Amino acid sequence: MTFFQNTFWRWSLYGIYALLLVAVLLYLRFPTQKFKTFCTQVVNQHFSGYESSIESLRYRFPLTLVANNLRLQAKNQVAKDVIDIPKVTLTPSLSGRGKTFSISITAYGGTHQATLALDRAHNTFTLPKIEINGLDLAKLSWLQIQTGRAITGLLTAQGSYSGQSGQDISKGTGQGTVSVKNGTFELLEPILSLKNIDVVSSEALIKLQEQKMLLTKGKFSGKELEGTFSGQMNSLGVNLATMQLDLKGALAPLPALIKKSGQDLPLLQQLQKNHAPLPFQLQGTIGKPVFRFDS
Repeated sequence: MTFFQNTFWRWSLYGIYALLLVAVLLYLRFPTQKFKTFCTQVVNQHFSGYESSIESLRYRFPLTLVANNLRLQAKNQVAKDVIDIPKVTLTPSLSGRGKTFSISITAYGGTHQATLALDRAHNTFTLPKIEINGLDLAKLSWLQIQTGRAITGLLTAQGSYSGQSGQDISKGTGQGTVSVKNGTFELLEPILSLKNIDVVSSEALIKLQEQKMLLTKGKFSGKELEGTFSGQMNSLGVNLATMQLDLKGALAPLPALIKKSGQDLPLLQQLQKNHAPLPFQLQGTIGKPVFRFDS
């Protein structure tokens, strides 16, 4: 028994040594600048709507790759979409045969995790586990530019995604949950005398398919309003502002809103009397939404 145990550990050590040796040889064989160009090409392949650049790459013993200051910029100039990621860490799974990786991304106030599985035979990839932790919406400058209004809050999400390499990410499939806490959404037109909706917490189930994002079981609680919503966003793509909205829900005014409504109080009381809560529709586009109460 001792002989077999020693043999097992000896060959295990040989295997680890061989793996580390391959890593060192790869580093010497492919200089950082050339490897950085290769990585940029890979990113461009998977995010076909964007041009990418990487400021620097470094290796962390034994096999981890760290990319600093990755930038994705939309090819569509109308979109004005620039995503800056200070740090991306890529670590291969020792049991994944070069097809499974752990990804850690530090960006926009949080550190986010994902598992990446590649299927090179079919030119597809899967993110079976995605975790977005405390992403600060106020730091997404492109979000403010494309929507034309201030949006803040901390976004958290969990889910999965599958897509085709070289295909726009909006054409893949995925599902999960998303929530926003401590947020403020500026309104283009006042709703019940409000120019901003302050959200304490909001959450929904999401499903991505056929360039549509379906939202179900949505609910939010704010300082002046609380409500429910469901529906979909269509024509997903690089330009967020042109995505189509088709949402329905209901709003329930809270005491804080009735107290501050002033001259709008009779109308608000009448709406409450006819509908409790108040059903609404939100259509149009994200850039130019159309909000109305159902009759």
